Amino acid sequence: MQETGTWGLITVIGPIILLALFVWVILRNRKSRVSKDVTERATKANYAAEDAALKDEEGR
Repeated sequence: MQETGTWGLITVIGPIILLALFVWVILRNRKSRVSKDVTERATKANYAAEDAALKDEEGR
């Protein structure tokens, strides 16, 4: 009878712990809006630099 109680406890508490872990991971891995804006600006700057370099090579 003791073994059944232990498995019942594991069956109930296990998913609760797993859900808490998922919530913690999701909240911890969210990126801020500022970080995304910085990334977008840097990407556009890199594309502009690459385009300028290609135009310079074509002009030669």
